[in-house]
Amino acid sequence: MDIEKINHLGEELTGILKLGTSPVAVTFIREDEDVPAGIPQLEGALRHCAMVDRARKEKGAFYALAENQECGIGASSLGMGSRCREISSGDFYYSFGCFSTLEAAKRAIDEMPLMPEGSVKAVVFSALERAVLVPDVVVIVAAPDKIMKLSQAVLHRDGGRVHASFAALQSLCVESVAQPYLQERVNVSLGCSGSRVFGGLAREEMAMGIPFGILEDVVGSVRLMFRL
Repeated sequence: MDIEKINHLGEELTGILKLGTSPVAVTFIREDEDVPAGIPQLEGALRHCAMVDRARKEKGAFYALAENQECGIGASSLGMGSRCREISSGDFYYSFGCFSTLEAAKRAIDEMPLMPEGSVKAVVFSALERAVLVPDVVVIVAAPDKIMKLSQAVLHRDGGRVHASFAALQSLCVESVAQPYLQERVNVSLGCSGSRVFGGLAREEMAMGIPFGILEDVVGSVRLMFRL
């Protein structure tokens, strides 16, 4: 699919559903690939969730390397750098009282779909209507009624159910990006403490991650179902 068509899909999604901010195009640059010329590198460092927030609100394209990732948890979840032992062991979330036992914390971490360690060199972000590369995943942050309509659109063609899987941890890195990409299916996230404190996710917002491979069908269903 050419970039112009991808941009138009972003415009349609935002316009038909009257989204408050733009869908975000997220593209992985693999370790053996180069970042295409002309895309600026993020200045300084931000958490991944804050990068999604910047792209959906400010719209312009940028890329982030591991050095731009303020949150090592999010970075390693997306395949940038090595896993942190404190995270993989469950110690981190157990120490914050998120789980009753260390074993429970480790079980939650073990069930997180994570990008292969060291597989990603950079991540490119932009508003979908201004995407400069074909996305791997599109992240939509919106009010529950908008996510409801998107869920209906996901099921419009083939039926079935939306099988959301979340732990309310690492919502915009794992639940909205790595998980939809690896499992090749839509996922819905209620957010997490980090994305609400650092990533601009408002009390009235939640998130959905859509694998790019089904985006055109989803937008087509949105067009049929909700365009007035």
